[in-house]
Amino acid sequence: MKKKTTFTFLLMLITILSTGQKKMTLEECRKLALKHNKKIKIAQENQYAVEAIKKSTKTQFYPNFSFNGGYMRMNKKIQMLSEDIFLPVVPSEVYQNGFEILDPSTNPGLVEETFVTKDFNGIPIPVEDPQTGEPLFENYAYLPKDQATLDIKNVFFGSVGFTQPIYMGGKIRNTYKMAKYGEQMMEAKKNVSESEVILETDEKYWKVISLKEKVKMVKDYLKRVDTLLVDLKNLQKEGIITSNDVMKVKVKKNNIELKLLKAKNGLKLSRMALNQTVGFPLDTTFRLADSLGNIYQLNNPDKYLSTAMEQRPELNALNKGVKVAKTGEKLMLSRYLPNIGVKASYNFTNPNPYNGFEEEFGADWTVGVMVNIPIFHFGDKKHTLNAAKHYRKAAQEKLEETKELVSLEVKKAIFKYNEAIKKIEMTETSLAQAEENLEMTKDNYKEGIGKIADVLEAQSSWQEAYTNYIEAKTEFKLNETKLMKASGRIDSMVNNENN
Repeated sequence: MKKKTTFTFLLMLITILSTGQKKMTLEECRKLALKHNKKIKIAQENQYAVEAIKKSTKTQFYPNFSFNGGYMRMNKKIQMLSEDIFLPVVPSEVYQNGFEILDPSTNPGLVEETFVTKDFNGIPIPVEDPQTGEPLFENYAYLPKDQATLDIKNVFFGSVGFTQPIYMGGKIRNTYKMAKYGEQMMEAKKNVSESEVILETDEKYWKVISLKEKVKMVKDYLKRVDTLLVDLKNLQKEGIITSNDVMKVKVKKNNIELKLLKAKNGLKLSRMALNQTVGFPLDTTFRLADSLGNIYQLNNPDKYLSTAMEQRPELNALNKGVKVAKTGEKLMLSRYLPNIGVKASYNFTNPNPYNGFEEEFGADWTVGVMVNIPIFHFGDKKHTLNAAKHYRKAAQEKLEETKELVSLEVKKAIFKYNEAIKKIEMTETSLAQAEENLEMTKDNYKEGIGKIADVLEAQSSWQEAYTNYIEAKTEFKLNETKLMKASGRIDSMVNNENN
């Protein structure tokens, strides 16, 4: 899809550069501006990043498989005994029946076989060690220290297993929700940037059209003065008027030519600004298809306020921010709750501990349940929960404040819109009156009952009235876009275009 969009953009640019006759509508300029604008691209990348984070948090619901392994090279031998050991030898009957059978009165022979004894009235009594007070056994097994060693040089070990969360107090679920709301919030912020880009594009688009109208008007003004100058020169030749009247008109013509030069330069600069916005080379020239017409009254102004409360991206972003804060509060609360998980692993080592530490791999599996129950941590969890509550309240207050500001912005945009319509009506009337006054003044001058200064003043009044009329219509178009932006309608239009 992205490659197709890029190809379409390049094809349109090649067509414009090759023919110079491509007409660009306002909608086409908006689309190009949205594709070209760096702020939109940055917002889009941020949205992709948050989307990836959301997908990452979703994986926390599933088991976590891992492998751990390593190798160690050991330098010293493992000495299992710190000194030589003498272990007492006990007859098998004692192991089978317990030490209770070593009773001198009932089993004197077994006692004599086990312990070193001395006779006491015919009864063998075990002799005790004078240092430890323990009985001396008849026989001992000798375990020398230097023989109880393990000469292990190379140790290999590894473990493959998984951990599956069973209950984490809602931690994973709320983390996923926060990531999901964060993604929606970034999308709303991208829509804010898009609406700002559209407003900027509209301002530059209508400025180009406005300056085109002004250039056309100044050319018409200059043409009228040229016609007047030709008539005056003929009258001067006939001796009807003096050269003073001709000079007044020539001075006026010079001023108009200067205005025309400024208007043309302004038009070139405004075209460059529009080209930069839509991503074209600055010197690209193309015609604009729209005009300053299509003026209409607002049928139901109240619907713009209700629409703004539903569709304004700033409010959508703050709404998601409140949900993020509420979920964060639940996330902090989950720290009070126990965590339960299941863990299983398959472990293997070399040397083999299950077969006398032979130089071979030995393996075994383990499975278990892990439980963590928070008990007390000096109020840490309480303080973090209180912080989350305050963040949630602050986000809610910010949302309410923005709603009030949006409501004010919509009402202001409606007032400006209606004022612009009224201004068009008034400037249109003034223009008609200026044209009528100009024709009347010209007729009076031709009949000899007027002065050339009156004609020049009437022409200036006509030029001023025409300029005010153009500016009023341009202002209306800009206020129309501002009203769409204030009510959130410009963002739904963007979404429809992108879909």
